[in-house]
Parts: sequence; C-alpha cells; structure tokens
Amino acid sequence: DGGSSYARWWLIPSWFKGDDPKDWKATTFNARIEDAAGKPSFRGAWKYGRCLIPAAGYYEWTGEKGSKQPHFIRSAGNEATLWFAGLMSRWNDLLTCTIVTRAANGDVDQVHTRMPVILNADEREGWLAGIEDSGIGAGARLRHYPVPRFGMKDDGPELIEPI
Repeated sequence: DGGSSYARWWLIPSWFKGDDPKDWKATTFNARIEDAAGKPSFRGAWKYGRCLIPAAGYYEWTGEKGSKQPHFIRSAGNEATLWFAGLMSRWNDLLTCTIVTRAANGDVDQVHTRMPVILNADEREGWLAGIEDSGIGAGARLRHYPVPRFGMKDDGPELIEPI
C-alpha cells in the first residue's frame, strides 16, 4: 500500500496452521536471494510481499566463541539510512518479515561472507515491483569498524561508537 508498517522479524508464511508464533520452527530470519523464490516458506512473499526495511546499520561478530568482536556496518555514502530488501507475510493477524541476503561485497567480506541486500535509490522501486535480478544490492557502499562488546539487553548510542 506504500505506507509504513511494523512487522515481527522472523517470517511465518500465511499458510502455516499453528496457533502461536513459537510453533513455527523453521529458520526464516533471513532469506537467500539465490534461492528464496523457490522455497515454500518464502515463495508467496517473494511474489506478493516484497518490502523495504530501513536500518541505520547492522552488526557482524568476528573471532572465536567467548571472545567475539562486534563490528558495526553502516553506509559509506551520503545517505545515512540503509534500505534492506525484505519479504513480508501476514500470518493470522500478525505481520511478519525477513531480510533478504546475498554474498558479501568487497566492503564487508572480511567480517562476513554474507550481507543484507542493500538497495540504492535506483534499485528500490525495481525490488518492490518484483525484479528478478540476483545481482541487486551488490554495489552497496559500506564501512565497518569494531565497537565495544555488548549484551542483548544493552541499548544506547555507545553501541555504534568505534573503539
């Protein structure tokens, strides 16, 4: 509808017959652009539920378990907001969503092998219209830097300050 909505992250397909979101056990917090169109969990959303998910940035963690280092990844360009390609699905009365991912580009491949599909101004309309281009989002210009370690309950601007 062109408006904005809130959605629960972790897509639940509309056809799922459970009563509680916790009944959905499949891993659908992200969808690989290479194969999402053919997966039963994402097929309907791929055709009818494309969306944009705005973000100031995202985190990736590197290193060994127990001493992992978080890195904050943000735009390296003039536009501060990153626009992730997303898929959404209405399950019962709950709007759910997922982030579409792709192979990492040279800006972030040293911290992770994958990245969100991040759409520039020219790509957003095509994504929403149903374009079938697995190269979409490859050109995102990003920068990253290590930030202080934090826990799930931590919040605040210090979580994106470089160390």
